[in-house]
Amino acid sequence: MIVEKIIQTTELASEYLDDDSRRAVVRFIRSRWNPDGGVRGRDERSDLYYTVFAAICMRALHGRMPLFRLWRYVRSFGDGASLDLIHLFCLVRLRSAFPMRGATRQRLLHAIDAQQAESPYDMFFKVVMAEFLQKDDRPEARLLLSPIQSTPNLAAAIVVNHQPDPQAETLLMQRYCQTGGFCATAGVQVSDLLSTATALFALRVMNVDLGQIRDACFEFVELLWRESGGFAGHQDDPFEDTEYTFYALLSIGCLME
Repeated sequence: MIVEKIIQTTELASEYLDDDSRRAVVRFIRSRWNPDGGVRGRDERSDLYYTVFAAICMRALHGRMPLFRLWRYVRSFGDGASLDLIHLFCLVRLRSAFPMRGATRQRLLHAIDAQQAESPYDMFFKVVMAEFLQKDDRPEARLLLSPIQSTPNLAAAIVVNHQPDPQAETLLMQRYCQTGGFCATAGVQVSDLLSTATALFALRVMNVDLGQIRDACFEFVELLWRESGGFAGHQDDPFEDTEYTFYALLSIGCLME
């Protein structure tokens, strides 16, 4: 399963971080958890999107989660019929951590079928949700790779295709910045953590040797680590959150030999 592969890769970051560093990241994530069981993002409100990143980070670092509060928060969204594709993915991912009755599974499958995939990133989420819920007719796709795609969309297409493609490595490596990390589009030499994490994971899926870029990418990720214990999205970003903390751990895990 794709997300299990992502989580297993993220867990490798715990081997890179020393005990103090792991505790600092866990403390940061706990500080973002609200009393209602959700995790806040860029403001004080709980959001499924940031909650799923926090849960994955805590699993990767073996931190303790407020499971009862989290369950109440997740249940408040029902079958997810009112959610957009990204938040529906977050709901399905979090629900899959708890026992699920057949009727709940069917309602979630219906909500997935009602969503349209408008990009490779969207298709990635639909494929992953189908895996979680063991959908009989999992969506199959051979997604086209294009130099005009953003790095996250390009990486998502590579992961969904999961087939050898000589063009894929070339397209991704065109996004690599010599100062470390990957940029969002070709020709823009400004690294960001989302592009870096998704590109590194796609390269790892293709079994590409990361030796030549490993040290510079490690240095880029470490530059984004803040005193709070969380990570920001790029060097000029004044705000750290659980989303980018997850992308930092995924990047580190991908870079582990």
